[in-house]
Amino acid sequence: MPLVKMKKVWTYCTYNKPFFLLILLLYGILNFFQDVYGDTGDGWILLIIFAVSILIIGYGMTITHDRINNGVRLPKIMIKEVMVLGVKSYIVFIVYLFIQGSILDWISSPFNFPSFELEEMLLDLPNTLNMLISHNHVHAIIFVVVGTILFYITSFFMEIAIARLADTGRILSAFNFSGIKNNIETIGWLHYTKDYTLIILAIFLFGSLSYVEIPNIILNYIWIIILNFLIFVTQFLGIGAIYSEIKGNESK
Repeated sequence: MPLVKMKKVWTYCTYNKPFFLLILLLYGILNFFQDVYGDTGDGWILLIIFAVSILIIGYGMTITHDRINNGVRLPKIMIKEVMVLGVKSYIVFIVYLFIQGSILDWISSPFNFPSFELEEMLLDLPNTLNMLISHNHVHAIIFVVVGTILFYITSFFMEIAIARLADTGRILSAFNFSGIKNNIETIGWLHYTKDYTLIILAIFLFGSLSYVEIPNIILNYIWIIILNFLIFVTQFLGIGAIYSEIKGNESK
């Protein structure tokens, strides 16, 4: 099933191959700029990095919006729309990630674990396993089980919040917790869990491909950029797919 989702992501991205290469080039340039200048500390550079981040997040939101409306290929870049959605989603992400981080820190701190982030832990599986093995095994099991449950619940609300923002363009819709809860109940908690797990597994498999190293530094960097872009699209496309199903069920 994750392989099916990966194939759908690839098909969506390469529907228009020349445009895919253009978007990939722009994504690569933006990421290269962040990698090279991100730690300089210079005020102007940090401002540019922030603008770049807004642009990337905003384009992800247009992908979500496009998928909600049954789009089949990467959407065109509309600078104004991308920047507006980017700023709004940045605010929503900050609020939800703060809430999620505070909740997950509640389970991480007592057992002396770092903040729980399931996707990052899976993408860095070797270090994650070493970390779990080096701790008390009972504490490690509690950390993984409780942390995963809390991560899923908080992520469910955050993902639907982002989808509602992409759908309506209204930032307040992302904080309508009652409406979000109704959206989740429309699709069903178990069904949502299955769909979201497939997204995470697809991201994990794309990330695992990064362990395949190409013996050329430039080609290997391009390979990593392609994988990072596919992970990026998987996240926002998956959100849109889930919410489009919710809207479909509500309209019946």
